[in-house]
Amino acid sequence: MNKPISFMDPEVQRCPFPVYDKVREQGPVYVDPVTGWYFVMDYDLVRSLTADTTNLSSFTGILMCKQKSEVQDKLDKIFLEEGYPQMPLLVVGDPPEHKFHRSFVDKAFTPGRVKRMEDYLEGVVDEMIDKFIDKPEVEFRDELAAIVPQAVLVDQLGIPRSDLPRLKRWTDAVIENQDQSNSEEKQLELAHIICELHRYATAKVEEYRKHPTECLLSDIANGTVDGRQLSMQEVAALCEQIMAGGNDSSANAIMNALVRLCEQPELQTQLREQPDLIPQFVEETLRLDAPVQGLFREPKQDMEIAGVKIPKGSVVVLKWGAANRDPAQFPNPDVIDLKRANANRHMTFGFGAHFCVGNQLARGEIRIVISKLLQRVKNIRYSRGAASMARDAHFFAWGPRELFAKFDRSQETG
Repeated sequence: MNKPISFMDPEVQRCPFPVYDKVREQGPVYVDPVTGWYFVMDYDLVRSLTADTTNLSSFTGILMCKQKSEVQDKLDKIFLEEGYPQMPLLVVGDPPEHKFHRSFVDKAFTPGRVKRMEDYLEGVVDEMIDKFIDKPEVEFRDELAAIVPQAVLVDQLGIPRSDLPRLKRWTDAVIENQDQSNSEEKQLELAHIICELHRYATAKVEEYRKHPTECLLSDIANGTVDGRQLSMQEVAALCEQIMAGGNDSSANAIMNALVRLCEQPELQTQLREQPDLIPQFVEETLRLDAPVQGLFREPKQDMEIAGVKIPKGSVVVLKWGAANRDPAQFPNPDVIDLKRANANRHMTFGFGAHFCVGNQLARGEIRIVISKLLQRVKNIRYSRGAASMARDAHFFAWGPRELFAKFDRSQETG
C-alpha cells in the first residue's frame, strides 16, 4: 500500500518537485494527512490567492508569531525579558498595518537604487572571488553565495562587516526557528539567540536616531509615516525579516543557480558566449528553484477554493515552487529554457501586496555573481563527486547547505 504523501516528510522536503506533480494530478487542493493543511499547487490559483488579502490573512500563527501553547508562553517570556515581543508585520502582516510597515523599506529597494549600486555590487563580488580564485577547491555557500548578500546587506544597513559572524548566527536562528519540527528545547534556545538580534538592532537604531547618516537602517530609524516612527518592537520584528530575507533567501537563490551551472556545463559555455542571456538564466533558475517554496495563509471566514470547502482558521499553503512548474503556465516546466517568453512571471517573489520588496536587489546579486564568475573562471564542476552538494530537509526553504567545486582560471584574469 502506498504511503500517503505528506509535505512534513523530510524526504519530500529534500526533493519536492516530483511530489508536486503527483499531488497536482489529484486535484487543485491537497489536504496533507499529517497536518490537515490545505496545499494549493496550480499557478492561476496560487497567484490569485496570494493577492487576496480580503479573504485570507498572512498571519497564521505559524511563522514569526506562534499560537498559544505551553511552549509559546515560555517563548513569550524570553522575548519580553530579553528582547521584544514578537509581532506580525511584513510577511506575516495584513492591511492596513502591512502598508504602514512596508512603506519604511519600499524606498530602499527601488529598481533605480539597485541600478545605481551596480558598480558597488560588482566590486563586492570581485572581492569575494579574489579570496578563493587561486584555491584548488571552493565551498560556494560560505565563500560566495552567502557572503555576498551578507556583505551587501550590512553595508546598506550601516553595520560593520566585522559583525558578520554574529549576524549570520542570528539569521540562521531566525530561519531555523520557522521549522515546524523543532523540539521545545530547540525553540527556547533559538528564542534566546533571536533576542540578541533584537538588542543589537534596536541599539543601532537608537544610535542612528541620535546621529543620522546615509544608510538603510538610519532611514528606517528616522523615517515617519503619517507622523509616526517605528517603535522598538516594530524595529526588532522588521530586522528579523530583513536579515532572513536579505541573507538566507538570496544565498539559496545564488546556490541554486550555481548548482545548475555545475550540472549543466553547456550552460556555462552558452552564457559566457552570450552574456545577454544571463538575466533570462536568472529568471529561469528563480522559477525552477524558488528559494522559498511557499508560505501560509489563513481564511478569515469559511470559504471555497476550487470547489473545496475550507473552514475559517484553517491553514492554506500556497506552493510557489509548484506553481512555477505548472505545465499549464510553463510548457516543459522542468528544464531551463533561455528563450521562455514568460519566465519572469514566476511566483518566487510572491504577488500583490506582499510582493518581495528586495526582488530587484536579489536579481541584481544573482546576475552579477554569475556574470563575474563566468568572466573569471571556466569549467566549474563538482569536486567531490556525489558528496559535492548536500541539502537539508526544510518545509519551505530550498537551497544547498554546501556545494564543493573546482574550476579553471580564465586566461583573461592573468
